Amino acid sequence: MEFFFALFFLLFYYLRPQDWVPGLSGVELIKPIIGLWVFFLLAARSRPSPLKGWLRTPHDWVVHIYLGYIVFFGDASITEVLPFLAFYVLTLQSVNTWPRLLGYLKFWTYALVMIAALGVLSTVGIDPTHAQDNYFTQLGRLAIGTWLHDNPNALGHSIVVAIPAAYLIFAWKGNAIGRIIVFPAIAAIVFYCAWLTQSKGSYVVGGLLVVITLILGKPWWIQLATLVIALTVGVSALSFLPRMEDMSDLGSDEGVQGRLLAWEMAKTVEQNNHTGIGWRQFIAQIPWQEGGQTIIVPKATHSSYVQIGADLGRYGLFLYLAGLWCAFHTLIVFRSSDSIEERCRRILIILLIANAISGWMINRQYHTEYFLLIAASAALHRLKKAEEVLPEPDKAESRSPDAAITHAPFWGLAQRIHSASPAPAFTLSARGNGQVEKFWNRFGFLDLLCSTGLTILTFWTWDYVLKNL
Repeated sequence: MEFFFALFFLLFYYLRPQDWVPGLSGVELIKPIIGLWVFFLLAARSRPSPLKGWLRTPHDWVVHIYLGYIVFFGDASITEVLPFLAFYVLTLQSVNTWPRLLGYLKFWTYALVMIAALGVLSTVGIDPTHAQDNYFTQLGRLAIGTWLHDNPNALGHSIVVAIPAAYLIFAWKGNAIGRIIVFPAIAAIVFYCAWLTQSKGSYVVGGLLVVITLILGKPWWIQLATLVIALTVGVSALSFLPRMEDMSDLGSDEGVQGRLLAWEMAKTVEQNNHTGIGWRQFIAQIPWQEGGQTIIVPKATHSSYVQIGADLGRYGLFLYLAGLWCAFHTLIVFRSSDSIEERCRRILIILLIANAISGWMINRQYHTEYFLLIAASAALHRLKKAEEVLPEPDKAESRSPDAAITHAPFWGLAQRIHSASPAPAFTLSARGNGQVEKFWNRFGFLDLLCSTGLTILTFWTWDYVLKNL
């Protein structure tokens, strides 16, 4: 039952029915969800964790330290950050078998497709979220009526991830129906919705994700050829998308100018406050000429990294990036033993890269999505690490088709989702003589070096953009 709540919350988080379903507006739903989730995890848990304990992976430590930093240096209350910790831990403890992890990532993709479908349906009169109201206020750019996606850029950056993720679920080593019908249908819905958002940043992110998806696991010469084609034909194709003609002169765009002013102010704040001015405290106040008068306009940074740099300082930004690095480290060194593991790894890579790149263009620094991503990666890490300590019968049980739904009333939906999962079909890495290779599990000097390098690179990019745009 705990896995049901993991899936339920994922759909609830992205679709946000409380924003558009009559009768749910203003109703406090997060606390009841956490309460029921905790109850079923503790009192009616269907499967124990493969790697028992609270702080068992580097991801766990970094997330806890990051949230502690927000409380002690960001002046946030414990009650403000506790939901983030709850959803991280609950997701991590609920997604505890390989079929569950794959099912969780499938539901993640389904949620994004549902969002895209809501946007597309709004254009033909089926508009439960009142997206058409946003359509006119956003100057003809599509956005749906939810808190997460009430502006075109947020909607575009969210949904473009569904195209490569759906490819990995339905087309990559999939059956004919998945390749010929399901994936093309999903891609068409998502692409059309992204087209309507006219989000330049989402087009760039989507193109990069498609290229990365196509080169993952391929020989070097195919990767090189794909990159050459992407840099020629692909870049030319992007120029035909809406508003992409403005990309050649970003410095003259008023929206970009406003963001640069916000970045400049955030830079000054960060330099004067190495621990930041407080969680969610920085708001750029931009002087703007209008009608011959100077008015002060609040301007968003449109960058997760810039916002964290101002709010939490360089140390807070380091911890934020360290969480992403731990997830990437796990996925980089992970060697799959079957198609289910490899599918999970590739989807997580795509989701993480999308989050990391989009972080330069939209404010999503304090969204639960960040913690869910780290939790899913940490769940994969725990499953891999557990192979070193679990006896063979338990390893086999963690991979069995029923492991995803044992003792959990999934209405049969989870059973159908799992039955659609491809069975292990190949071995990617052999483990000689039955010995399991030790998997990394300590935040060591290499991780410190890489996290520091990412922080330095982030500040360098920040400065480079300010000087050259």
